Order: sequence, then C-alpha cells, then structure tokens
Amino acid sequence: MQVFALNDGIRYAGVIDSTGSPIAGGMRNGIDSIVSETDEELFLTQTALRKSMRERFDDAMGRARFAYVEREKISILTFYMEDKILLVTLEPNIESHTAMDIADDTMKLLGKG
Repeated sequence: MQVFALNDGIRYAGVIDSTGSPIAGGMRNGIDSIVSETDEELFLTQTALRKSMRERFDDAMGRARFAYVEREKISILTFYMEDKILLVTLEPNIESHTAMDIADDTMKLLGKG
C-alpha cells in the first residue's frame, strides 16, 4: 500500500468494508499486531459501526473526513470513504502534529486533499 511510504512509523494500513471485514492491506512487514486476532476482528467491527453512527449527523454537521485517536500504545487514523474505511495505525512515538501531516498526505492519496 502507498500509505506505508508516507512514514516509517505506520504499523498497519488496511481497508475494511461496512461490516468491518478486511478487504486489502495489513501490517507492515516485520511488525506484529498488539492485539489478538479475535480482538482485531472486534475492533474492526466496532470501527465500521462507529462510521454508521457518525453518518447520522452528516446532514447537520457535514460528513466526517477522518478521526484520530491517541492511545498509550498506538495511535489510530480512520478515514471514511463512500462505502469503505481506511484504517491506519501509528507507533506511539509519532507526535500528534506528525499524525496530522500523515492524515493530510493520506487524504491526498485518497483524492480528498
């Protein structure tokens, strides 16, 4: 995936469908997931559900372009496309301003920047 070329701190880049099922992408070579396979499936399903919940407010607030969450062990960028979601996870040492640069560059790759 072209997303990995944006920054060496990107751990995962994957596209999921509206149910949270993976379509493309995965972990960067040489990087292991920090969650079990079962928890990863649950996380992806919850991510898809959050997208559908956000869409309820699209008319009033406009469509969500992306979401950014910083956790202690990982940061997550979630990009909302028409019927899919691009999920990008970052190493915890990536500072928030760098994460926003990655988000801007990713939006350009998606043709939305």
